[in-house]
Amino acid sequence: MSRMCEVMLSCFKICFEPRLSELLRRSAEQSLKDMVLLFFMRLPQFAEERCDTMLQKRFTIGDAASGATQEKLKRKAVAPAPAAPRKSSTVEEPPQTPQSANLAVPGHLKAPILATTPASPAGNILDMQGKITQTPTTTASSEAEEIGAPDAPVIQVEPVDSDPLLDGEAGEGTSSLTEANSSEYINSVGVRFTQQSTDQEAASLSPYGLPFIQELFRFLIILCNPLDKQNSDSMMHTGLSLLTVAFEVAADNIGKYEGLLELVKDDLCRNLISLLSSERLSIFAADLQLCFLLFESLRGHLKFQLEGYLRKLSEIIASDNPKTPYEMRELALDNLLQLWRIPGFVTELYINYDCDLYCTDMFESLTNLLSKYTLSATNAVYSTHIISMDTLISVIDSIERSCAAAKNSNNRESLPEAAPATGGSRHSRHNSGLEGIVIDSGNGVTVEERVENIASFINTSSQRLRLQSGDGVGITTEQLAHVKQKKRLLSQGTERFNQRPEKGIQYLQEHGILNAELDPMQVALFLRENPGLDKKMIGEYISKKKNVDSKILINFVDSFDFTGLRVDQALRLYLETFRLPGEAPLIFLVLEHFSDHWHTQNQEPFANVDAAFRLAYAIIMLNMDQHNSNAKRLNVPMTLEDFTKNLRGLNGGEDFDQEMLAQVFNAIKNEEIVMPAEQTGLVRENYQWKVLLRRGDTHDGHFHYVHNASYDVQIFNIVWGASLSALSFMFDKSTESGYQKTLAGFTKSAAISAHYNLHSDFDALVLTLCKFTTLLSSVEQHEPAPANNEIQQAVNFGLNGKAQAAMRTVFLLVHDYGDCLRESWKHILDLYLQLFRLKLLPKSLIEVEDFCEANGKALLILEKPREKQESGLFSSLYSFISSEGQREPTYEEQDFIKLGRKCIKECQLDQMLQESKFVQLESLQELLKCVLGLLKAPQGHKSIGLPYAEDQTVFWMEFLVKIVVHNRDRMIPLWPAVRDQMYLLLMGSASCGYDYLLNRCIVAVLKLAIYLMRNEELCPIVLQSLKMLLMLKPALLLRISKQISIGIYELLKTSAQNIHSEQDWQIIFNLLECVGAGAVPPSYDDAQLPLPPNGSAKSDGALSGEEDATTAPERGYTSDSELTKASAAPGASSPSAENWILVNNKDSELTTASRPQSPPSSSSPPVNTLVYSCQLLDHAPFALFKCWDSLAFIVRSVAHITPYNFEACVRCIRIFVEACRDGGIRQRRKLEAAAKQRSAKKRSDRKPGIASSASSSNLTLLTGDPADNQGHGSAAEQEDLAQRYEQLSIQLLDLMYTLYTRTAQIFRWWAEEGCTVPQSAALWSPGWCPLLQGIARLAMDRRREVRTHAISCLQQRALLVHDLQTLSGSEWCSCFHQVLFPLLNELLPESSASGQLDASLLEESRIRTATIMSKVFLQHLTTLIELGNAFNELWLDILDYIERFMKVGSDTLSEQMQEILKNMLLVMHSVRVFHNQDGSLQQALWELTWRRIGEFLPNLKEELFRDEADLISPAISLDFTLIRYAPAPGTIEHSLTLPLYGHCRKTSPTATAKSETLPAKQRKKPWAKFRSKLKVLKRLGKSNE
Repeated sequence: MSRMCEVMLSCFKICFEPRLSELLRRSAEQSLKDMVLLFFMRLPQFAEERCDTMLQKRFTIGDAASGATQEKLKRKAVAPAPAAPRKSSTVEEPPQTPQSANLAVPGHLKAPILATTPASPAGNILDMQGKITQTPTTTASSEAEEIGAPDAPVIQVEPVDSDPLLDGEAGEGTSSLTEANSSEYINSVGVRFTQQSTDQEAASLSPYGLPFIQELFRFLIILCNPLDKQNSDSMMHTGLSLLTVAFEVAADNIGKYEGLLELVKDDLCRNLISLLSSERLSIFAADLQLCFLLFESLRGHLKFQLEGYLRKLSEIIASDNPKTPYEMRELALDNLLQLWRIPGFVTELYINYDCDLYCTDMFESLTNLLSKYTLSATNAVYSTHIISMDTLISVIDSIERSCAAAKNSNNRESLPEAAPATGGSRHSRHNSGLEGIVIDSGNGVTVEERVENIASFINTSSQRLRLQSGDGVGITTEQLAHVKQKKRLLSQGTERFNQRPEKGIQYLQEHGILNAELDPMQVALFLRENPGLDKKMIGEYISKKKNVDSKILINFVDSFDFTGLRVDQALRLYLETFRLPGEAPLIFLVLEHFSDHWHTQNQEPFANVDAAFRLAYAIIMLNMDQHNSNAKRLNVPMTLEDFTKNLRGLNGGEDFDQEMLAQVFNAIKNEEIVMPAEQTGLVRENYQWKVLLRRGDTHDGHFHYVHNASYDVQIFNIVWGASLSALSFMFDKSTESGYQKTLAGFTKSAAISAHYNLHSDFDALVLTLCKFTTLLSSVEQHEPAPANNEIQQAVNFGLNGKAQAAMRTVFLLVHDYGDCLRESWKHILDLYLQLFRLKLLPKSLIEVEDFCEANGKALLILEKPREKQESGLFSSLYSFISSEGQREPTYEEQDFIKLGRKCIKECQLDQMLQESKFVQLESLQELLKCVLGLLKAPQGHKSIGLPYAEDQTVFWMEFLVKIVVHNRDRMIPLWPAVRDQMYLLLMGSASCGYDYLLNRCIVAVLKLAIYLMRNEELCPIVLQSLKMLLMLKPALLLRISKQISIGIYELLKTSAQNIHSEQDWQIIFNLLECVGAGAVPPSYDDAQLPLPPNGSAKSDGALSGEEDATTAPERGYTSDSELTKASAAPGASSPSAENWILVNNKDSELTTASRPQSPPSSSSPPVNTLVYSCQLLDHAPFALFKCWDSLAFIVRSVAHITPYNFEACVRCIRIFVEACRDGGIRQRRKLEAAAKQRSAKKRSDRKPGIASSASSSNLTLLTGDPADNQGHGSAAEQEDLAQRYEQLSIQLLDLMYTLYTRTAQIFRWWAEEGCTVPQSAALWSPGWCPLLQGIARLAMDRRREVRTHAISCLQQRALLVHDLQTLSGSEWCSCFHQVLFPLLNELLPESSASGQLDASLLEESRIRTATIMSKVFLQHLTTLIELGNAFNELWLDILDYIERFMKVGSDTLSEQMQEILKNMLLVMHSVRVFHNQDGSLQQALWELTWRRIGEFLPNLKEELFRDEADLISPAISLDFTLIRYAPAPGTIEHSLTLPLYGHCRKTSPTATAKSETLPAKQRKKPWAKFRSKLKVLKRLGKSNE
């Protein structure tokens, strides 16, 4: 060990000798570093022994002579050591305490003095006690006399192997220089040569051990003491450098040794904190580096030292003192940055200080300081501002890494040590370049293996130490929040206490900090523990009588531990905690309790308590006498004799121990008892440091390590506001190339906010970035922005790279963390709006789906009408100025605009809409809320000129549609808000004249329905919303009928299978009727829909049918019903010329009058039941044809027609029949006008059966009214339109027949499924009858082809359906009255329709219709006979129609009617209609029949029934022409087919003409054959008998 001491002391001597060369001194310093490195690497091998060890060797450097003056001069001449490379570190600053020259050394370190250091003739002289002198010559004896000390620690070397670095502790001690060996020689250069030891002495030497390391460590700490005037800057720098080396290799092991740790806690920390005040930059940098190593590894033992270090560091950073250079602040900030990068460090600050009741909010205050410092870069950005921002971002980086790790591993735990942060997360000793040290063992064996793995050993050791030191895993976030709240209340209570103690205690009781019922012990502990209380107020509070009575003073005194303390020492400790009251009685009271407690704890060293009280009071008086300046002026300070004399006999009649009194007197005389908290300078610092050490030894000094991310949310909440301000400021101040770091900070902050669902923080971040895009608007959204700067704004955006980077970052966050967006959606949407206004949006966002367009797409471009330009100079100048915003950009501007568009394309704005289906429901709700808030319906008519951005409203509406479509699977709770806003837009645009918005709104509503109704659950909800379309007035429906008709067709193709209820189908059919056929919409009063902008449930665009019927001028035309009203007599309730029945908006039910119709008469025409009761207005042909496609799609699909929508479907078909009859409403209007013109010219009645020719009708079709024909195309287009109407009518016939044949099947299927439906026997009124009426209605059409098809359908198909055989006689009777008779009425001359038909067409129609009547009557004669009197009435009605047809037509018609009548009479006679059951003739019917026939055919009876007596009366069942003879039982049945005349007869005009050329006999011949066949049947019957 002695050899090692000599080597080290020689190196120290060379290092501190300024006369030696720089190279030599540097080499010696490097040797010292290597030796220190080696010694502390071996530290883990040494065991700490508690027994006293005698040190064999002591470090001493002696001077021959020392002088204060020479020392000062030499100190000035010493060149400062070069500054150490900049390292970063951070530590909290404890108060500083100067180290006395001679400190007591622990007993186990005392040993005989051994001088081992040669004397130096001149230069710096250093001993291991820290004394430094400069003398020209020095000797051992003079050095011993100058510095002589009673004891000096020596370093004992123990033979133990070395190992890697770990934490340690330090002790304190003093050493003095003595020289024990005089056999030495000093040469001319001051090198001392001592006599070599003998072999025996060498044999007694032992290797160095822990005492040597401890003494070396203490010596290095003394070198760093700035309060020791003998330490030069170079010495302190060397000491710091060597300590840095020691901590780089042994920081994790020093804490394992109590002696080393004590040195670290007290001397080292105080010296390091004191050195922060150094003005030497090199020392300051070295100090920061050492502090970083110290607190990185041993902060678990140095809680309050770290607090003091950080407080001192913050003072340096925030200092405005010109003596604090810029470089020093930069180093301090860099040190703070490195500390912040230690995993878990900032969290530990928060847990151990911010969440400690009596510690400062260290992390929060430093965060605010860093933010404030960053924001101070008003003129220019320096590296300090960047470092400050990096420090804030480092916290965000750490939290973001934890979030990413938790996301990847699906848990929120991360090991801070396992994944060191980049950029210096571990301290510099891991980057020291020490890869391996080769140690020669002396015997030629190289020991390498144990030293090679130092780093891994450090890591494991550090982790093991930290786990033992405790961690914060057991502290929950709820507990932290409770502590923070309690700390805030405690702070406020402390402020109140320092003003009025009673108010402070009361406040704390009210808020639960103290018990509501005063607890004396609790209050006493509060007074002892709270360092923020005013000492004077504490003294006043505890000395009050009521507090004495309540035992607060007693408990306060009892909280002290005075065991083993002399009375003056205990009194010092007691009086440090409060200011002694100025009144003598109060002093007596306070000292009385003190004396009692001290006397008891020290086992009653005096005679009684009174003796202790007298001594304590005497000490107080002695302190005032010795140190009070006023008392010194008045009296001579007492001596020890005076003091002992005053106390003579006061110890129970005896004297106190004189030695004890002398010690007390000297202690008080040398050091005044003061209130340290009220002092300044060294006294205050000593007291604060002592309090710091005392607190560190209590439970308050426990330090919680943090190894996971449990508290990252709390950390982020603190750092977020400051970081956002700093990032925003630096982004704004940074150059084009310097903002990437800040954008990375924004992105990581967003990731943290999204991970922890901190929506408000995320919104604030998005808002900040949106502002940097320079595109946020400051005007109201729907005010039209001035157009003259749009191009310039687009160009500016293309030029601004920073704005483009912010834009990319904004939408990167939207794409990645859309779930976290809440209120910031409105800022995102604002960007969309501005980009739309600047025409920078990609095509995918301004191109929307439109089913009305051929390509299925439409561009959201509102073409503004150009005003007519006027000629003239001033007009041209005005046009140029006003159209500045419409100018085209230059080529250069186009290039910049392209850059902006490229940036927007990279942002993938359309992807946000697609990804909206993945965001959380809360975020989607906020998005929809923001979009709906931007959709403002117009408040005034367009003609008024109020500013309204129609194109922007359309853009937002289509934007909303896209969002809803992408999220259609979860729109059930969100649909009402969307529906209401679309309704307001629809009504507002309709009433205010915004056609572009109206058209887009209609398409949007139907597009939403098309997509949303694919969801079966959402289908009825959305379909009910389509009632808003029916609230528009008919004129508007006509204008937008194309869009609605196409939309309904597309909707049905995709979603018809999801429509089930009767109400839903009713809406569909109502839309088809109103849009396609021009029916007046039914009135709806939906309370769920909001009021339109004008405040009425029915806006100008939502008039009912009744209101619309009275506003003919607004429609621009007059309906057929109005024409009828104009021509009919006032008050007449008869139908119009076209037999249209007006209903008061209650046409939802089918009108099926079942009562028998009275015989027609020329005076009062009956109500035609074939005309469906509805009110039709004008319709668009395109909409009619498209709605027909929808109707055909519904009917021809078996699954779509059900008993619940059957009647609504039939009603819709009947309305379509009425709409397309006679070529449509416009064609009918033209024909009516032409007929009126002809009747006005002739002014006479036309002959029945004569009508205008087809060519004249076509001419009228093409010419018509010029006003009505305007805008409807050329003659060829009109002809094509007429053909399409004709084709549609024929298709309607087929559709009605299809539904007619499926009626029974539809109801039967649903009955099999268990549904309650009418039986097939009851299907006449709701099913077959209205369909037959619809077919019969087309049989009255003016167009030959349609009429022929309709009559053929009735004659050959409709009435022969098998399912009709189940009808009863009354239902067949109803068929005559509601279908056949009204059809016959239309063919009579009294009907206005018959006068407009061609004569040949009318003739043919009458013959075929009468034939149908005859066939139906004869086919169902058996069921009709059962009606009794009703049959008789029906038979008479048939005879009436036959008579009238015979009289109104040609001879051919008359002949045909006679043949039909004969056929009917013969069949009726054959089936015994005119006979009773007993075979007798039914005289009433027989006579009634022939009486009626005799009126127009008197000879028919004689012709047919001339041989009535010879005819048999067989039982015949008639099936058209098949007559069966019912034989007797057991005989063979005979049947005979009788071809009835007229049944197979063709009724074409050609056949009619041929029949007219035949002679009368030949025409009667078939009936003769019929009679002969009846005779054959008679004979067959007799033969069977």
